[in-house]
Amino acid sequence: MEALVAATRTNAEILGLPGQVSVIAPSAQADLVLWNGNPLEDQELFSDPTNAVLVSQAGQIVKDLR
Repeated sequence: MEALVAATRTNAEILGLPGQVSVIAPSAQADLVLWNGNPLEDQELFSDPTNAVLVSQAGQIVKDLR
C-alpha cells in the first residue's frame, strides 16, 4: 500500500497537484485502473496488462473488459 500511495498521492503533492490528480472527486482529472484481483495481495497483477479490466484516462474510459 505504501508503494501505491507513493506512486499516486505523494507524486501529486510533489507536483503541486493535490486534489486534482490521484483522487476520485468531482472536477478532478481522473486516471483510474481497476484490476482483476487485489494488487495489495498480488503485485504480479501489474506485470500483465490483461489484468487491467477497466482503464479511465482523464475521466474517459479507454479500456473496458467488464
